[in-house]
Amino acid sequence: MIACRGGLAVLFGLAVLFWPRLGLGMLATLFGVYAFLDGVYTLASVFFRAAHPFEWWPVVLEGAVSVVVGALALVWPLVSHPTITLIAFWGIVTGILEILLAWRLPRELAGHWLLAMGGVASLFLALLILLLPLAVGIGVARALGIYALVFGVLVFGAALRLRRFGFAVTASIG
Repeated sequence: MIACRGGLAVLFGLAVLFWPRLGLGMLATLFGVYAFLDGVYTLASVFFRAAHPFEWWPVVLEGAVSVVVGALALVWPLVSHPTITLIAFWGIVTGILEILLAWRLPRELAGHWLLAMGGVASLFLALLILLLPLAVGIGVARALGIYALVFGVLVFGAALRLRRFGFAVTASIG
């Protein structure tokens, strides 16, 4: 699950960064698709693979928030300021939940810090968006694209480290 989420984030980041003349409406649509797919996959992984899904409530909550935020971004892609605020909200919630998830992992696995850094990247994105309320269009697109690439690489790296240490990620955390 973790590696697929990282790969999805990298694909989203590349699409945002290399899309010619990316408008805010298309950015909102791409983000909506990304967040929705990420959330659906996260929830499906937890409920179909975890022995006790609700023990991993940060993952369940993160998946649910991503589905809702993704759906809202798809429904209202042309409402620019509320969509940007929605992306910032998503960054805050998922960042906190990613850090909580990293905190719950055994320290001897040595991959938990990469997941925590993914959460910090999400919080940084939200802070950047909230501190620059007039930044729209290409500035937000570039910030979101760079964030997605950084997040994707961190999360993918965490998945590789967790797998190398023999941690059954799909069975334990979704």
